[in-house]
Amino acid sequence: MTPEEYKKLSVKEFTQAAKIYDSGHAGIYEMCKDDYPPILAELEKESFHDVLDCGCGTGPMIELLHEKYPDKHYTGLDLTPEMIHVAQAKNLSNTEFLVGDSENLPFEDDSFDAVICANSFHHYPNPQDFFNSTYRVLRKGGRLILRDYTSSNFAEMPLANLFGHGDVKIHKPAEFIAMAEKAGFTVLTMEKQKGFRAHLVARK
Repeated sequence: MTPEEYKKLSVKEFTQAAKIYDSGHAGIYEMCKDDYPPILAELEKESFHDVLDCGCGTGPMIELLHEKYPDKHYTGLDLTPEMIHVAQAKNLSNTEFLVGDSENLPFEDDSFDAVICANSFHHYPNPQDFFNSTYRVLRKGGRLILRDYTSSNFAEMPLANLFGHGDVKIHKPAEFIAMAEKAGFTVLTMEKQKGFRAHLVARK
């Protein structure tokens, strides 16, 4: 499949998911919530003001942050318009939610102290573009905090596509490191945690 076909599948899948994402009965998407506390804990290790959430969905991660730090500024970006509509309806202060592509971020250079990405990276058909783009929009010293699936055993996800999902690939830990370093990042942490989770922290 082409990158555009993958992206169309993702938009189709998450247009439906937007209806249930915040319900507490979100099926396979419920497990995404397990990634929020580790990201929050990582973010809190250093001071921050402007945070970009790539693949923000309906904005649950930003909601958590906003509740704790309402004076900070948050931007949520997602490819699926319906996800963004649900997020915008939450009317969070100091927050904007935009439809956009995490592989080609529509922001100025040096715009954010931190970029977070929870569980959407395996939907990106051009993953190096994501790392390059996040490096560009981060301020010097800023951090990328990314959590996603990882595995040493399998990579491509053709079965998911048969079921109408826009999943592209699960990356090995070494691949995360290689892509981050190629973009210019210094990798601070790359851990394979329980539940096949990659926990990556990288600094510009």
